[in-house]
Amino acid sequence: MNIEIEDQIDYQFIMRVQAEVTSSCALPFALPADRIPEYILQAAQWFWQNDDWSLEERYYFIKNQDICKGNKLNKIVQLPPQIMGVFGCYRTDDSLKYGAMGDFSIERMMLSTYSTMGGMGSVGGGIGQPGTGYTLKDVVAGLYEIDTFNQMLNPPITFNYNPFSSKLVILGDLGYSDLLIQCMKRCRIQDLYNNYYFFRLVVCFCKRALSTIYGMYDFKLPGGISINYSSLSDAANNEIEEIKEYVERNRSNAYFFQPNTL
Repeated sequence: MNIEIEDQIDYQFIMRVQAEVTSSCALPFALPADRIPEYILQAAQWFWQNDDWSLEERYYFIKNQDICKGNKLNKIVQLPPQIMGVFGCYRTDDSLKYGAMGDFSIERMMLSTYSTMGGMGSVGGGIGQPGTGYTLKDVVAGLYEIDTFNQMLNPPITFNYNPFSSKLVILGDLGYSDLLIQCMKRCRIQDLYNNYYFFRLVVCFCKRALSTIYGMYDFKLPGGISINYSSLSDAANNEIEEIKEYVERNRSNAYFFQPNTL
């Protein structure tokens, strides 16, 4: 994946930002158009690192020969910069393919209509049939057993991933197996154009830059009119805090709450 090919900054989007910053040319000056892509990249980087909707879950398959070439002991994989995080590494070979049953998640099978209506934990029937009926603890116990078996039969490989160098270091025993990684890939910049808050963040960054540049000089416009640059910067900072609050409010939890264990 080539970042120059995948990510393109639309000139029309730049014009939208410039028009919003100057309030449709109400201000007598504007931020140069060739400087706006820098703030678009900064806003995109912020969203990639903080906004869940700016990332997409992916599975990628890496051949063993591509991992171990050059040094058999030091297994380092240089991933594309579009990979923002890796949270799963698994072995895969010809005898046991990961996801061979048609889905990567066996939990989906356990929570299917079949299991809740007449399968796991329902002696003589499920919800819609006579018998002891379906209970949540039966499903939880079943999922716990399945996860235990999965960890025993297909244990994940210990690894370390640095999103800034894009290097994936395999710390566990890979052997001669190929590698399957479960990761988060960032959206293209063009896709972020559809996010209202991304557009507003770019506008705020440009307003702060405009206030910083022109606010360094003490001059008046024709007619003795002066511009309050601090109000422009304050408005931008307040809106940035609102955007941060919105993103934080819509992020998924980074922890598991377990009030009791089996």
